[in-house]
Amino acid sequence: MPFDGFVLAAVTAELKDKIVSGRIIKIYQPQPNLIILRIRKEKDNLQLLISAHPVTGRIYLSQITRENPIQAPLFCMVLRKHLEGGRITGIEQDSLERVLKIRVEAIDEIGDRSEKFLIVEIMGKHSNIILVNPKQNEILDGIRRFTHLVSRHREVLPGRPYLSPPAQNKENPLEIDEDSFRSRLLNIPLSTKLSNALVKNFSGFSPLLAREVIARTQLPENTTIDSMGDYDFIRCWQAFQEIIDGVKSGFYQPTVAGNERELWDFSCISLFQYDPSHLQKFSTMSQALDYFYSQREQQELFSSRQRELEKVVKQEINRLAKKLALQEDKKAETDNGETFRVYGELITAYMYLLKKGMHKAELENFDQAGTKLEVPLDPRLTPVENAQVYFKKYNKAKTAKVLVEEQIKKGRSEMAYLESVLSSLEQAVDLADLNEVRTELAETGYLKAKNQPRKKSAEPVSPPLSFVSPDGYTILVGKNNKQNDRLTLKTAGKDDMWLHTKNIPGSHVIIRKKPGTDIPYTTIETAAKLAAFYSKARYSSQVPVDYTPVRQVKKPAGAKPGMVIYFEQKTIYVTPDAIPPKPLS
Repeated sequence: MPFDGFVLAAVTAELKDKIVSGRIIKIYQPQPNLIILRIRKEKDNLQLLISAHPVTGRIYLSQITRENPIQAPLFCMVLRKHLEGGRITGIEQDSLERVLKIRVEAIDEIGDRSEKFLIVEIMGKHSNIILVNPKQNEILDGIRRFTHLVSRHREVLPGRPYLSPPAQNKENPLEIDEDSFRSRLLNIPLSTKLSNALVKNFSGFSPLLAREVIARTQLPENTTIDSMGDYDFIRCWQAFQEIIDGVKSGFYQPTVAGNERELWDFSCISLFQYDPSHLQKFSTMSQALDYFYSQREQQELFSSRQRELEKVVKQEINRLAKKLALQEDKKAETDNGETFRVYGELITAYMYLLKKGMHKAELENFDQAGTKLEVPLDPRLTPVENAQVYFKKYNKAKTAKVLVEEQIKKGRSEMAYLESVLSSLEQAVDLADLNEVRTELAETGYLKAKNQPRKKSAEPVSPPLSFVSPDGYTILVGKNNKQNDRLTLKTAGKDDMWLHTKNIPGSHVIIRKKPGTDIPYTTIETAAKLAAFYSKARYSSQVPVDYTPVRQVKKPAGAKPGMVIYFEQKTIYVTPDAIPPKPLS
């Protein structure tokens, strides 16, 4: 996802058309490395986003509203002092370098007109936004200040002279001909990959554009210079020239590459290296960038919240696993209760052979005729008292065993519930799904109040996934426990079919029954594959799936979300499809 010199050229052309002569009416700094300029030009209100983020540095016109801090940061205050109310008089990009100069004419503190430069440098970890007084070539401030300890080339501090980023000794691709192009490539080590050679020798070229040249040339991606013949150089130059001609003529094709789950790249040209089904076209570069970064921000927010909730659930699972291990050990100890009973009964039966002061006695074992059992005795107690001690231990162990077994049963039930929550988190596809899981964890006490989001107006309920079987039957799949409860207990009819993986955390699946018909086995098989796919057994084979009419499914009083019991079920074994059918919703 490189913001390369060609993308910046497309943005520059757009900004020249839309914001030059516009007036800066407000400046915000919603994030440490991000500023927003609100610009009014004629009847249009525009929002220029400028970021000096080390990874996602960028500049474009954005439609997204961001929350601003109550107290403006220092750099924002400096920009407001010098630029607010000013008119944008020009925008310049030097060659195809990722440096943009915005000229602003404003009234200074003594009432005179003065020009300032807002210089945007998009250079990875060295990205910056610098306000410069061009008369003295003096830096007024930078969003990222640094000294010679950080950069040997220059300092970015108020009062220091502004120095352009160091030259990279690259050719301007807008100004070369075929002979210069070939000569430049042949004057480097011939074992260099063609993609690396393009990036290192021509300004504005990113790895994405280098791959695009190779894709249009139809050469292997790992092609080296020494493996290229004369014909390959000609084809490479033609592909190179196709891209350059678009920039020279101002003909841009803003494109974003990705799928439903993730966006990969963006460019100002059409990307032949991707399948056309994975490309989205936009009318302006700003629209493409706004879409790409807003979706990427949503993906990052989704991933962050998903990891946060997974951490909570996994911590509870680990805590519960340790607790169950201790309870299993305790249960093993209570299994000695029968031994205490036998000891007590043997002492009672052979009381006449025993006396106080004995440490042990070998007595004939009733349970195993012909064998003797060594019974430990307390020499301080009488035989009667020793028997009573063993019977007390037996009764205590018997009572403890019942309690421990009950605790283990509850623990295993809770573990199954937590595993189902973890499965829901893994299958979540958007923030609405995560919010439902968060609400569920809060209601069940796994999230404290301080971890809960502030309650707002009622949010729309996330619907279940919907599919249609080859026989035309509607199949509904829950995505989390709260949704499973709604689907099974409220949405489904009594005659509908309910499916769930046997003893495996997963989604509730409902087949909507058509009046006067029986559900075909092929539809049950399709629904079973969906139940297996949307479960912990997604990547397994021969997964057991139980199915039964909804009337046979009950929710015990006090059971956690998604937990039900069912009767009169049948079991089908299926292997889930690697890629399931696309849901209708």
